[in-house]
Amino acid sequence: MSKLNNNSNILFFITANYPYGDGETFIENEIEYLAKGFDKIVIFTHSPTSYKKRQLPNNMEVRQLSYEITNLDKIKSLVLLLDQIFIEEIKIIQRKYKRKISFGILKSALISLYNAKRLAKEYLKVSREYTLIKNRYFYSYWCNDSALALSLIQKIESGVRTVSRIHGWDVYFEPSKYNYLPYRLWISENLTAIFSISQKGVDYCINNWKINNKSVFNLSRLGVNEGEFLKEDSSLFLLVSCSNLISLKRIDLLVKSLSLIQFKLKWVHFGEGEKMNELLQLSNETLKNNIDFEFKGRVEKDLVLDYYKNSKPSLFINLSSSEGVPVSIMEAMSFGIPAIATNVGGTSEIVNDENGFLIEAHPNAQTVADKIIKYYNLRLDEKNIKREFAYTTWKSKYNAEKNYSSFIHEILSL
Repeated sequence: MSKLNNNSNILFFITANYPYGDGETFIENEIEYLAKGFDKIVIFTHSPTSYKKRQLPNNMEVRQLSYEITNLDKIKSLVLLLDQIFIEEIKIIQRKYKRKISFGILKSALISLYNAKRLAKEYLKVSREYTLIKNRYFYSYWCNDSALALSLIQKIESGVRTVSRIHGWDVYFEPSKYNYLPYRLWISENLTAIFSISQKGVDYCINNWKINNKSVFNLSRLGVNEGEFLKEDSSLFLLVSCSNLISLKRIDLLVKSLSLIQFKLKWVHFGEGEKMNELLQLSNETLKNNIDFEFKGRVEKDLVLDYYKNSKPSLFINLSSSEGVPVSIMEAMSFGIPAIATNVGGTSEIVNDENGFLIEAHPNAQTVADKIIKYYNLRLDEKNIKREFAYTTWKSKYNAEKNYSSFIHEILSL
């Protein structure tokens, strides 16, 4: 890497845990393009531990900073009852969102603002080590307290550009605990730009965050690298799923659906989580001998993709109750694997009846089983047409090189 100078550009990139741990695997697709687009990158990771640090490009360094605040800090947040930003937020909730102020909403707003002010100080402390670099960019991968912190930085630090991605849980009010996400209007009015991974996310924010300045929102899809187009292998019907084993992924619904299948099928799931033992027990008790199943646990992304290449799955399935746009489906479609998925979040932007089956947001087991059976009963040429559409969907909308190169160009053009 060349020596940094006044004309260099530096990115302060804020994640939840990346590059530590096993989560946020989708950032691995983006990081190589960020490394090429910026002379220097400082990653603020909110993982306070140093477990399993992933390999990073040479122009990156990592600063660890805890995201969580103490119980004492939560009490201290009461001092913000007279803060103008907090007062305006309460007015927005009542007048624009037409909501009553519950204790939960009040607590969320106070703690979120307190945490954002704390984080802003820490981000600025590090960024001011690089004040000789003229082009400074801040990028929060999630629209949470970190994004709120960047909106505060934008107000006090001249010459910086601040952006955030928005996905699913950080967009939609309804799945959140109090049907409320803090300071969405403030964030949208003070960040330089917001990049949504789905068009549905953009539309939702404009309508439900009550946005005045629509131009701050940009559509910037995620992407994955090319797999390999695979034609249908009629020798074995292989169904795959890939997710954390948590309630909102509804793997229990998948198990109940498979119990209604009469033909021979193999189901392989990649991922682990708090529901692992419960789902293993349910599968053992519920699935008949015609269903061969395997829980692979947490598997490195590259090994999952190798499995797709070598095993040629017939179908991918995602029954989540809430999503942004699932990267797991992008990965499957990069191999031409059709998908069955629920119509939640931005999933309808990747799955349709040409490249798989889009089903209602809250299906019953029979509905899911019927779609699996419908694909099974298709002629071989019909299955391969769906596979071609799946691969084309990846190529036209979720190609990592195209999407991330465009995203970086947009940031540098701000």
